Amino acid sequence: MTANPGIPFEIPGYRIIRPLGQGGMATVYLAHQNALDREVAVKVLGADRAPSEDLIKRFENETRTIARLDHPHIVSIYDVGRASSGHLYYTLPYLPNGDLSGRADTQDPRRVAEILRCLAQALGYAHQHGIVHRDVKPENVLFDKLDRPLLTDFGIALARHSDVRVTREGATLGSTGYMSPEQARGQALDGRSDLYSLGVMAYELLTGDLPFHGPDALSVALAHVEQPVPRLPPMRRQWQGFMDRCLAKDPAQRYQDAEELLQGLDDVEEELSQRERGNPVQAWRRRLAELPASIWVGITAVAGTLVLLAMLFWPRGDEAPGRFVTATPAAGAAELALPAADPPSPESAVETIAGRLAAAAQQFAQNRLLAPAGDNAAESYLTVLALEPANSAARDGLGRVLTALGNGLDQALNARDDEALRVQYEQARMLADRGALRDSKVWSDFLAARRSAFEHRLQAAVQAASAEQVGALKPAAELLAQDQADLLTAWQEALRGLAQAETPKSSEAEPALVLVPAEVDGHRLDHAFEIGRTEVTRAEYARFVRATNRPASRCREPLRPLSRLKKLEWRDPDFAQDEDEPVVCVSWLDANAYARWLSSQTGATYRLPTETEWQHAAASLQRGGVCEQGNVADASMGSRWTLASRHKCSDGRAHTSPVARYKPSALGIYDLVGNASEWTLSCDKPGSLERLLQSSACDERVFRGTSWRDGPDDTASSRRGAGSTDTGYTTVGFRLLRELEPARAAAAAH
Repeated sequence: MTANPGIPFEIPGYRIIRPLGQGGMATVYLAHQNALDREVAVKVLGADRAPSEDLIKRFENETRTIARLDHPHIVSIYDVGRASSGHLYYTLPYLPNGDLSGRADTQDPRRVAEILRCLAQALGYAHQHGIVHRDVKPENVLFDKLDRPLLTDFGIALARHSDVRVTREGATLGSTGYMSPEQARGQALDGRSDLYSLGVMAYELLTGDLPFHGPDALSVALAHVEQPVPRLPPMRRQWQGFMDRCLAKDPAQRYQDAEELLQGLDDVEEELSQRERGNPVQAWRRRLAELPASIWVGITAVAGTLVLLAMLFWPRGDEAPGRFVTATPAAGAAELALPAADPPSPESAVETIAGRLAAAAQQFAQNRLLAPAGDNAAESYLTVLALEPANSAARDGLGRVLTALGNGLDQALNARDDEALRVQYEQARMLADRGALRDSKVWSDFLAARRSAFEHRLQAAVQAASAEQVGALKPAAELLAQDQADLLTAWQEALRGLAQAETPKSSEAEPALVLVPAEVDGHRLDHAFEIGRTEVTRAEYARFVRATNRPASRCREPLRPLSRLKKLEWRDPDFAQDEDEPVVCVSWLDANAYARWLSSQTGATYRLPTETEWQHAAASLQRGGVCEQGNVADASMGSRWTLASRHKCSDGRAHTSPVARYKPSALGIYDLVGNASEWTLSCDKPGSLERLLQSSACDERVFRGTSWRDGPDDTASSRRGAGSTDTGYTTVGFRLLRELEPARAAAAAH
């Protein structure tokens, strides 16, 4: 029978004493196991309500997970069954020493290292068995009677090869303050995510504070994704390298497994030992802390006797009688932590799904959309979805939160408040990720509304013929382009249209151009310009030759001295080319002459870019596979270059390829990677633009970027060479820059 009449079930062989704690899916009770005469903890699924199918699956998953793990620092299971009410339960050791969040002995770095070592060993063991915990935090670290840390609460653990789906694709169950960047984004997880969470715990133990903060849960999750690893206080500098590895944003930069992390702890402890050897006081403290427990028991007994004698024989005064003070656990203690002296109050309505939905509705009505943390509509709806993924009321509620966020975004757009716009948009994206809404109508409607608001502002600015107003929309265009890339293109076209107050004379020879603003991905230049969307093709160069009768320059194949014996030129570079491939084997003098001819044909000012301008345009290259961005040295080259280092791909092109075939840069510029390196105005001698425009300024000119013959040993941003101005090369072509008129340059500077 149960000892507490308020508990609506019985478990044969156990006497339920009192509740210990309440979690999202289960209640933990202190009980007495009659057969073995011992106290145990009993975890009962949905003791206050009928559990959903998802909760049952998660509970069964936790039971199976813990049963598979036999480790001295992982809480074990005693028994599994059903209570008289039919509710699932399992029993486990009663751990009366509380959880890690309420400990006062973690100011000692040695003790911190000891705790981290135990937990890393436990996580490493779980990872070896294909299990990712996904909720590593202080409240889930309990201490047994010997004061050893044990990892618990595998309720949302992810087991490899498991056929139980405990959460929806894209959901981000876990505690926001401790979750990894990939967990915050709802991406696939492995053991490195747990090691990140362990690093957050390490930071908190060493400093007393979390590494990342925010006004709401989504802001904190976003901070994990964006903000750099904070610096530790000077007295904890020995830990900084360890912390940088643990909290790296990219999982590939972290410790790859628990064994590596333990080696990192070894390094930290060695530094701590060296520091202690140089500090006698600290060394003595360490020696005292390492005394055997039996000695401390003796010292304590002697001290206790002396205190008792003092109390017996000390003269009594008239002071008021004292009160005994008992410690209670910190707020937010784990489910199995020692409870407060008084039994907890009845469960609040917000702990049930219906209660959470009611609370969310009230929070929404009071405009508590994302803040304060722990008491806002977004978190309440996400909690319901974590417990019951198919709950339509919660999904509709998140849709209303997104709509309200969108209204705030539109207000920020109209007010030109770029920072508020950025913060609110990133919060909306994070909410969509955590709620797995990216493929829903809610998210598509949200994006459509933002498109409508932006296009309305852009149209109004164009109708006002205000380059300033159009330019001011640049931050919004770049922000919204994360999900709707064509909005940035629309903004660029609108800006270019306004900038063309004086339309230059046009010709069929004029190339397609891309506006390069004064700032590209944080790289700043003192002016904007336009540059060829592609490299100059054989067809374009042939028109120039027909119009001017320019003779072909001599051409060389780099690193092949015998190529001097061949009569190479742009028409025959010793490999077949189509008319839409970049022209090569043209000298710098040829490229410069082509620019002067095009300027005379169009009335605009064309020239080769300087080396600085070329690098500025190349700053728009996006991260990703090199083989996706250009025609580079790969398996397609066959056996001709047997000694060359190659990329592990094959595009079927042994030499050059048609322009604009590969992925463009963020600005829409093609072939900045591969195909042909490109001549610039620059030479190794510094000089003004006017000086560099003179053909006699220097005998050699610089070319930049990789070509069809460059492999992984060179990158587009670092590849740099120089060649004689009167000689062409089979790997070098060119693209042109068009200078902006003053009015257009001023507009593009926004």
